[in-house]
Amino acid sequence: MSYFEFFPIGSNICFVDQNGCCKLLMGRNFIERLHAAFDNASMAEVARRLKIPHATVRNYYQGRLPASEVLVKIANETGVSLNWLLIGSGNMYAGQNPPIALGKFIEDKISEIIDLKLSQRPTDVQNLGSADDSRAFDVESAVAKLDDPVLVMTDWFSHEDRNFPQDYGVVFFQGWETFSVADKIAAVRDAKRVLDRSL
Repeated sequence: MSYFEFFPIGSNICFVDQNGCCKLLMGRNFIERLHAAFDNASMAEVARRLKIPHATVRNYYQGRLPASEVLVKIANETGVSLNWLLIGSGNMYAGQNPPIALGKFIEDKISEIIDLKLSQRPTDVQNLGSADDSRAFDVESAVAKLDDPVLVMTDWFSHEDRNFPQDYGVVFFQGWETFSVADKIAAVRDAKRVLDRSL
């Protein structure tokens, strides 16, 4: 059975093994393992999970060695091996697999379900007509060029391979001549939205 004593020397950690040999470990290595143990979580998240003050956690990330009870808390919270955490030797995790957070577990399962559903979809592609058309209708240019709501709507519907009902739009376009350009564009877009829903 091995016996180790750990004590801080500045920003380094010294450990003495059963043979009385003192070895210095750089504080930076411990900090990197601390980051890895918490999956690069923020200091605030680490403090919340360990139920200790944020300032204390900040000291650890600046090279200060946590007290033994905090080291045990870290190991219990993250599932990492104390040997790995302190000196970087052995497996990172004390058990077979690292613990997985519920959010990560759910995210992985959703990804699996989506991949499964996508792999089961038929491979033939259905032509969706204008929905497949990547060219969007340029409302601004049409309003500037045509300056007539019926012509703009007719052009937009034609762009989508549809016919514009000519008796539509009286309410949206009442007072068209007094509208600013921005108001004209907004009126055309509003009318198109309502018409798409009603059709």
